[in-house]
Amino acid sequence: MNEKVADSIINHIGLPDFFSLLFWEYDPGTIDIIKHDSLIMGRIMERGSWASMAWLQKTYSREQLGSFLEKRGNRILPPRELNYWALMCGISSDKRQKWLKDAREKHDVWRDRHSH
Repeated sequence: MNEKVADSIINHIGLPDFFSLLFWEYDPGTIDIIKHDSLIMGRIMERGSWASMAWLQKTYSREQLGSFLEKRGNRILPPRELNYWALMCGISSDKRQKWLKDAREKHDVWRDRHSH
């Protein structure tokens, strides 16, 4: 187990208050910061407050956050958030630029919808 995650488990009896807002559809008692790390990282990286982003960086290592970006985050995060987190995780400029290009070219089905 990662030391940061272990410290987080010890230091956070229960989950921080922002969890109820970001994870409203889940019972907070069922969220496990180890088992559900990908869910937690994605949600906080995309929609989190400054406090939740600070918590994320205290809870997970830079390597864990970077690994999430490599495996999933580069495909699901909006360009602005992707750029921020890629910079924070030390992702190379070339890779970051490719991810941003792909994120900007992604077809957004909601953008093309017209109300009748």
